[in-house]
Amino acid sequence: MKGPWDISDTVFDVLIGGESVVDARQVFDGEFRSPESIDLFLEAYGFDLNDPIETAELQGHLAEAIRFIRQKFLRPGNPTGYEAEIPKKIIDVRDVRELFSFLGREDRRSELGAWACSVLKVMHVLSHMDRDVRNYYFGDIQTQILDRFYRAIQRDAQGNLYLGRSDTDPFRVDLVAFEVKPKKTRESLLVKLLQKAESVAEEVFDRIGIRLITKNKVDAVRAVHFLEANRIVVAANIKPSRSRNTLVDQHAFRDLLPSAQEKQDWGVLLSVPSPSGKDAENRFSSEHYRSIQFTGRQLIKVRNPIVDQVREVKSLARRVAATEGEGPGTNSFLESAIDRLDAKQVPRMVRFFFPFEVQIVDEVSHLENEKGRSAHAEYKSAQLQVAMHRVLRGVIRVRQA
Repeated sequence: MKGPWDISDTVFDVLIGGESVVDARQVFDGEFRSPESIDLFLEAYGFDLNDPIETAELQGHLAEAIRFIRQKFLRPGNPTGYEAEIPKKIIDVRDVRELFSFLGREDRRSELGAWACSVLKVMHVLSHMDRDVRNYYFGDIQTQILDRFYRAIQRDAQGNLYLGRSDTDPFRVDLVAFEVKPKKTRESLLVKLLQKAESVAEEVFDRIGIRLITKNKVDAVRAVHFLEANRIVVAANIKPSRSRNTLVDQHAFRDLLPSAQEKQDWGVLLSVPSPSGKDAENRFSSEHYRSIQFTGRQLIKVRNPIVDQVREVKSLARRVAATEGEGPGTNSFLESAIDRLDAKQVPRMVRFFFPFEVQIVDEVSHLENEKGRSAHAEYKSAQLQVAMHRVLRGVIRVRQA
């Protein structure tokens, strides 16, 4: 037990200073001087090692973390990765508590301790990924969010794609393309979380992503207008800190709009420039990347499957009781158990907000975004490099000492 004035770096750097656990080695370092201290930490974290299921889950996270580090952060799995091998003592661990014991030794600053810390960081993110209850409803989430958009995407008699309720919709916006981002793979999600300061699954906002490609920048603004006016997205449910605009100077556009409306001359709006500079909030984006994007949140409503299951069990149990001559009124043990099974205590609907990302870009900017310095491959590579250095920082430091 720590003394009343034995204030750790964890308190100053993480709890007060806001440093990420993935960056702060001391969270997984130096506090594990005995088996009891390790068990206490794991219990406080949320794992009961007396439960064989939870123990198996932790062991699964360990195996996956080692495999992921090998494939994504080290050569030859990643040709641009770090040149090193995970120590055999780490690979041979059969009880997660052994990893913590490597951190509690006097030589915890050794390479073995650094590797143990790196593996635990990946396991920590995996733990949060797998315990996001919304994962169980992802199919329903995707359907409910995308249906709003699909109902507004049309083709006219000539086969032209547009955003609108009908060919004559005054809000109609012609489109070059409508794209839905494929579901992130598990590895892609893990890399994204490991390079983020938060490093928790709740902070990934683009698991569902929609992209609208318009013919010009004016139509890009009009597309946003269509989505809001038709309540496909609701302004009250937008996450303000996630709104980005590197496509159109909205102040200049708004200033020119009254004159353009009065003269019915929309061409003047085409001359509105893009904002200068890059997206300050996304360090991986290129200064040449142009788009409007925002994150909405939709209230998802999913019928709780347990309600129907409880009713089915009660119905089946009553039939069994009747078959065996223990019909209603016999006060049998089975009948009492059935009566205690009350579906009213189970919520009929599961409701929660889920984020989705919308990106709108004109055709010229889209083509530029897909090539050169703003290529998506470079973006993903930069994310991977940051994640690798964050996870392996201690290993690299020890090996270079």
